Amino acid sequence: MFVRNRLAMLFAAALLFAGVAVGTGESSAAAPRATTAATAADHVITVRGAGPFRMGVGLERLSSAGLLSWVTDPDSAGVQLAGSAGAWAGELVLTFHRGVLMVLETDTSAVRTAAGARVGMSFAEVENIYRGYGELINNDQGRTAYVVPAGHMVILLSDHPIRPGVGSIQAGPLCIILQAFLDSE
Repeated sequence: MFVRNRLAMLFAAALLFAGVAVGTGESSAAAPRATTAATAADHVITVRGAGPFRMGVGLERLSSAGLLSWVTDPDSAGVQLAGSAGAWAGELVLTFHRGVLMVLETDTSAVRTAAGARVGMSFAEVENIYRGYGELINNDQGRTAYVVPAGHMVILLSDHPIRPGVGSIQAGPLCIILQAFLDSE
């Protein structure tokens, strides 16, 4: 019994020291570290969604649950925007494509990433949180963003138009988020 417990402890310690970061395919040395303690009231945005607003959920489902405060009509490409309601009221703008949630965006400091980045932080603070896991990028219009990839999804912390630092946080498919940032005017 003692030997089995000791082997289990050694195996657990080996995994801890190996630094396996679940779902990233990278060691935990490259994974971001939370710099602020989480509280029960914290609202967290990840590449999978935020609270009840999970990527891939249907617009009708969120609407019938009373979780949307407003919804635009679809444009010619089938894209609709909506605002969050309920416990998340006024904190998120949701982008749906043909009725399916594809992108989340926030411009409030009440929502943080899982690693602890928030709107209002400097890009130096964001880089310190993610420690090289992401990358600072610029577009042709001189805008700056910090992009954190997670497979085919991404978190993009983009600049604010009138003050330095992070002005919004977006989560969604890499191809949509990056193209929108690089093509923004």
